[in-house]
Amino acid sequence: MGRHSKCGSRRVIHVLTSLDFGGVEKHMEILARAAGRGCREHRFCAIGEGGAAEKRIKAMSAQVECLRQSTAIPSIKSIWKLVGIFRRLRPQVVHTHGAEANFHGLIAAWLAGVPVRIGEEIGIPAHSARARWVFRQVYRLSHRVIGISESVTRWLVESGEVPTSKAVRIYNPVELADGVRPSTGEVPGRFRLGFVGRLEPVKNPVVLIKAVAKLRAEAIPAEVWLVGDGSQREMLEAWAAELGVGDHVRVLGYRDDPAQFVAQCDLYVQPSLSEGFGLALVEAMGCGVPVLATAVGGAPEIIEHGRTGWLLKQPTVEHLVADLRDAWLDRERLASVGRAGREAVLTRFEPVGYLRELEELYGAARKEGEAT
Repeated sequence: MGRHSKCGSRRVIHVLTSLDFGGVEKHMEILARAAGRGCREHRFCAIGEGGAAEKRIKAMSAQVECLRQSTAIPSIKSIWKLVGIFRRLRPQVVHTHGAEANFHGLIAAWLAGVPVRIGEEIGIPAHSARARWVFRQVYRLSHRVIGISESVTRWLVESGEVPTSKAVRIYNPVELADGVRPSTGEVPGRFRLGFVGRLEPVKNPVVLIKAVAKLRAEAIPAEVWLVGDGSQREMLEAWAAELGVGDHVRVLGYRDDPAQFVAQCDLYVQPSLSEGFGLALVEAMGCGVPVLATAVGGAPEIIEHGRTGWLLKQPTVEHLVADLRDAWLDRERLASVGRAGREAVLTRFEPVGYLRELEELYGAARKEGEAT
């Protein structure tokens, strides 16, 4: 403790795997913007590559380092690179985000003698028994481990990786769009579905294209806008062409302003196989657009089924088509559910509240460290 310099007494270093695009990267952008008005200095360190988020965070005058090292567990080189950064910058807090960042960052922070070490799990990983044992040892080096939803926090405890005394739930911060005209769901002859996220298997975007094809076969004028990029992009475009709905599927790629596209949709759909929190879901609700999301991760904590949105029991084509058909046949409810959804999230996930929760967590962990 004595070697912790004054220059780092209010410094926090956030460690994550990459700073390109995705939910965690968006989280860091929101944090950087909100933290710029606070009393702590928040810095950001990606073990792997930089990219879009790196550039935007730097534009906010926040300090960013991208090590471009391996994020695969274990990477001894990545750990020692982080140790060097922590010893040079001497932060009071190291806050890691995601399994790979938790593994490398928490070990490095412990080796460097960082006073406060916070891990954060951003989803529910498919850990083997061996991996659970490994992370149980890693999390012993932390003061607290955040779960970004109740379901993630519960998994951390029930899996045995984190003791109840260390586990804490803090929802991600969300910036809601201002001046976005909510969708009315009343455009004649159109049933536009929206999706925002990585085009990866876990997000399950292919089910949307198959659902559009089935709905159109029933004379329901469904179409979908996919906002995002990823390894499945070409496959999705090929599926749309093969199913004869290429003209009704728009793959828009990564966008800085997804809310501008979501606001033009009649229903936002999140058919994920697994989720941690659901930042894009909250953003869609903030636009006043009604939402339908798989009942995984944070969705059941965010949506009150039938009032502020709908929960999809299973992310299969059959279940999705059935729910979308019901929504189309009851279009009068879309606007009212969209309004109720917006009201439900207006102040619940504000960045200022998130920063306050972090500050309380860091303070409690610091006192605990000093006591031991």
